[in-house]
Amino acid sequence: MPVSGNLSDPQFSYGAVIWKAIGSALTKIVSAPFRALGSLFGGSGEKLEAIDFDPGSDRLLPPEREKLKQIAQVLSKRPQLKLSVPAQYSEAADGAALKARAVRVEIAKRAGIKLEAGEEPGPLDLRARAVRGALRDLYAERFGAAELDKQKKAAEGGAGEPAAKDLNTEAAQEKLPIWQRVGLLIQGEPQVADASSFYHTLQERLELNQPLAADALTRLGAQRASAILAALKEAGVDPARALAAAPEKISSDAGKPVPLKLGLAAT
Repeated sequence: MPVSGNLSDPQFSYGAVIWKAIGSALTKIVSAPFRALGSLFGGSGEKLEAIDFDPGSDRLLPPEREKLKQIAQVLSKRPQLKLSVPAQYSEAADGAALKARAVRVEIAKRAGIKLEAGEEPGPLDLRARAVRGALRDLYAERFGAAELDKQKKAAEGGAGEPAAKDLNTEAAQEKLPIWQRVGLLIQGEPQVADASSFYHTLQERLELNQPLAADALTRLGAQRASAILAALKEAGVDPARALAAAPEKISSDAGKPVPLKLGLAAT
């Protein structure tokens, strides 16, 4: 342990230096126990301290299950260790994913697409007439027919929201024969050759304004903790040695995995 000072000084002492080193070591163990105890995990403790979930999901991915199996092996060899399992969620990442899923489920239902219980709705097929009709109907229901008409005019190059305007729509509209424009009008479609930008705009606004249940995010966090505990039990961990914490909000960017940071403590 490197020190400096005058050894002849009667006030010189190793005590302050030693306690500072001990304090630093304890701080590391408390703030990052997996990293501090990396030798127990084969030097990969830092990689094991967080279990990643897809935004809006409580399903354990295969790589995360492997992490939990490694942790279970260490716990079996160190009976003095207990694991704290967080019930964390991200308002940004999980909130956006849950809203997008709710919109897809509603559109699928209105378009006559049957989903099995618990089945995840896939991306919307904006080429399907039933899906497009469902999007228009839901948008008009939530924001009003006038707002839907405003978006159509924007897509056609007229007055409307600038974000919905496609730079190619005016040229595309000019090339459409009159009979095709009339057909689109009857169907409720904007009178453009490619309306994908229009439908993406409707979908984005619906997702942004989709309401969520007051407990949707905390319930997701609790479900994630339950999934981790179930995987640990399956790997042979005594349930008394892995306990779930209360739901907690963390920061995570939209579209990025949500990491749940595990905790270790000695009994």
